[in-house]
Amino acid sequence: MKKRIWEHTLMGSRWLVDHQNPNGSWIDLDDAKVDAFYKTSWALMATGQPAAAHRTLNYTVMNFFTAEGDFMPREHPSHKKEHYLYPNAYFIVGSMLSGRYEIAMPAVDFLLNHQDADHGGFHSRYTDSNSKNISGTVSTSAAGVACLAAGRIDAARRVAEFLESIVDMQPAPNDRFFTTIQPNGRLFTDLKDNRKAFSRLIDVRKENQCWYALGLPFAFLVQIASSTGEKRYSDLAQWYFDFQMRCVNPWDGSDSGKAAWGCAMLYRITGEKRYLEIAFHIAENIMSKQNDDGSWLLQGGIYGKPDKQTFSNADFDLTSEYTLWLSLISCNISARD
Repeated sequence: MKKRIWEHTLMGSRWLVDHQNPNGSWIDLDDAKVDAFYKTSWALMATGQPAAAHRTLNYTVMNFFTAEGDFMPREHPSHKKEHYLYPNAYFIVGSMLSGRYEIAMPAVDFLLNHQDADHGGFHSRYTDSNSKNISGTVSTSAAGVACLAAGRIDAARRVAEFLESIVDMQPAPNDRFFTTIQPNGRLFTDLKDNRKAFSRLIDVRKENQCWYALGLPFAFLVQIASSTGEKRYSDLAQWYFDFQMRCVNPWDGSDSGKAAWGCAMLYRITGEKRYLEIAFHIAENIMSKQNDDGSWLLQGGIYGKPDKQTFSNADFDLTSEYTLWLSLISCNISARD
């Protein structure tokens, strides 16, 4: 199984390299936006393609990197209004791994400007200096991963404190998990707008939910526990894992890869088979959706065959993401065995 995961990882990486122009842009992608590039440098560095990673960052600097350290323009609504810092975090990790500090350092400064001074969470939307905004587990945990990659341990500790405080606020912590804090620091529980409910509430009784709202904080907490050696962080990581474990089909979603990364890291650290089994299960689901040429495509239906000659920003986003998760699953599991 380990060998097969790595083989599928390399298929995805090769597809990305084969569809890259010399200037770092994508072949047959019209109207390119940040969405098609933000995960790519991390995925390519993780799969042994540093030159291709540099090319995608070259294109990013020329077309998307702003003077204040942000990345624009974006296509997906969640990258504008719900999980604003999510793409920024991936760019930071990929830039750090590539040694592209001229990107990483301004991007980290921009990121840190969005950390709430009171509770340590990161704002889920673009926020002017000294302003308040909502903060959720997704943008905050992604920012935490980026802070660790950049060596900003104090900021990362504050992320862990936020993730602990939001657990303490839950009115029914065994059954429901609200993922978002209001600008006033109180838990966001008003979910009359069903469009926002998906990413702001996880209910153990429902299936096919926003698993990355639990899986990403879980993975981050495994990382910070490892980096500091502090048991309170590993205990908190276990809380997030246990809550997701109680849910219906938590390991079967298209966005369960974050939890698989956390499980693979915990298997490397502890050797416990339950984490290995979950990581393998999620990896199997990801591989089952891969096309014969190594891609994962959204055109023509979910994970379907492309129905036109050009690709979408989402196609490169998805292929980069699944290539990355498979690589992180594979390397952590192989490191133990």
